[in-house]
Amino acid sequence: MKKIKLSEYKGIVFDLDDTLIDRKEAYIKVFSTLYHEDDLFQKKFSFDDAMSFFWSLSPNNSIDVKNAYIEIKKTIPDFKFNYQDFYEYYYENLVKNIKPYTGVKKFLDKLIEKKINFGIVTNGGKYQYEKVKNTGLEGKYNFLIASEIFGSSKPNIEIYLETLRQLKLTDKDVENILFIGDNPYTDIKGAQRIGFKTVWIKMDGSNYPDNLSPPNYIIESFRELEI
Repeated sequence: MKKIKLSEYKGIVFDLDDTLIDRKEAYIKVFSTLYHEDDLFQKKFSFDDAMSFFWSLSPNNSIDVKNAYIEIKKTIPDFKFNYQDFYEYYYENLVKNIKPYTGVKKFLDKLIEKKINFGIVTNGGKYQYEKVKNTGLEGKYNFLIASEIFGSSKPNIEIYLETLRQLKLTDKDVENILFIGDNPYTDIKGAQRIGFKTVWIKMDGSNYPDNLSPPNYIIESFRELEI
């Protein structure tokens, strides 16, 4: 497969979770802790079955916290948290446990050193900024757009139009912009909608959905990208 050389593009855009930082491992720690803290889960599930249930709340490496809470309440009606408490528990513990992938800091520093035009576009709110700070990635990008603060989320076209503006490029440049992310339904589908080239980061041997247009490239890690 042809090597992906980032310096050949006018603009580069990264997703955050499971692209630059390891949300998967943090997610496991959050729900493992919840299972061991709440005996209602222990009465309902074995640990392995509980983790399968918790993963079902995060299809395509993405969680809608409100829908997740609804599903938990259906399964465990006496669940100890109200929605707001659960929202804060989930994100505060995710932030506490999340780590960058090995080599990401140096990789982003190299992009800055080489004056690559790039930024991060992520679904989520204020906790996305806290993740960046706690993983040591703060300032290692030209811009960061968090969907809940911006007011539109991937795959909606508005957030990609704002990405174009932040890159200081125009709609004439869209085919010279590369979007890199792990979620086919938000990252790749949305980027294709505006005309960006796309790189899908394949998670855990998963296959790209047959019902979506394929990405331009498929990789397993940012480490396969060249500068």
